[in-house]
Amino acid sequence: MNVIAIMNHMGVYFKEEPIRELHRALERLDFRIVYPNDRDDLLKLIENNSRLCGVIFDWDKYNLELCEEISKMNEYMPLYAFANTYSTLDVSLNDLRMQVRFFEYALGAAEDIANKIKQNTDEYIDTILPPLTKALFKYVREGKYTFCTPGHMGGTAFQKSPVGSIFYDFFGSNTMKSDISISVSELGSLLDHSGPHKEAEEYIARVFNAERSYMVTNGTSTANKIVGMYSAPAGSTVLIDRNCHKSLTHLMMMSDITPIYFRPTRNAYGILGGIPQSEFQHATIAKRVKETPNATWPVHAVITNSTYDGLLYNTDFIKKTLDVKSIHFDSAWVPYTNFSPIYEGKCGMSGGRVEGKVIYETQSTHKLLAAFSQASMIHVKGD
Repeated sequence: MNVIAIMNHMGVYFKEEPIRELHRALERLDFRIVYPNDRDDLLKLIENNSRLCGVIFDWDKYNLELCEEISKMNEYMPLYAFANTYSTLDVSLNDLRMQVRFFEYALGAAEDIANKIKQNTDEYIDTILPPLTKALFKYVREGKYTFCTPGHMGGTAFQKSPVGSIFYDFFGSNTMKSDISISVSELGSLLDHSGPHKEAEEYIARVFNAERSYMVTNGTSTANKIVGMYSAPAGSTVLIDRNCHKSLTHLMMMSDITPIYFRPTRNAYGILGGIPQSEFQHATIAKRVKETPNATWPVHAVITNSTYDGLLYNTDFIKKTLDVKSIHFDSAWVPYTNFSPIYEGKCGMSGGRVEGKVIYETQSTHKLLAAFSQASMIHVKGD
């Protein structure tokens, strides 16, 4: 992340020359400088170039309005306003909450200003990094030597043979150094939910509108089994979507539980639809319990949302209607629902908690969000 945008300062020598000096000083610090043509060009640049880490502009020409527009797009973006001795700086304390720094046009000050911009850029990166990522980057930078797994020791083992060296070169040193053991205390523990791992899960919960969230490293197949084994003890009965993922079939094979299936609709072509609302009614469930050998009142329910044909349920209706204390929405294919209003009331974590019930939602962040393969999350709302 090293791109700095400089708005046009051409036409006035006492502004041109200090900016030329600053351009050269920033390049010596490995920044790449770009010159947007105008305000609209700059805003498009901010929208499309995620490596932009600062904007330099003339205060007399662009003033606070430009800062407000940029802040709406990225509230943390460092902004550098240049003004002359006689410029009017009509700025309130509230305006200073935006990331604006003021500099005077002055010859010979470029090195000092460039160093301040480098410092602000480092602070910007530190601010936007989430907790676990920040801790991992710090650990890799420090280059600590550990006497624990993994055995390749930051990639050194791969470099002992030609084929290993090819493998190392393909992935790069940072990948090797960041492949670390859970016993590295600086990063906390995924098992104990401590340290940066805990901070990351708390951050995830805030972002996904959950009360608690947990990272899972073996996909939503494992996340589904974690939720099921916790919520449905041996000998209990569960309500489960007949159109469920095979991981839930594995759950039933691994646990001594009695399933009662929600029956989805099916058309003449064999295409499955959703589960009818009647399937969630108390009377329907009571009838199924009576008809099913060894069944008791269900302690847990699992609904695939969305279905594998992309149908979403009215989850608010299900949460309020279904007379089960624990409800799990398997949302492996729709981890993005919290981020658009069109999905309100159609995902597990939408809305508030439901009295007397615990709502779970499992999501494959590796499927349709930006995560590596096997990344998954469990979101929880309720006690």
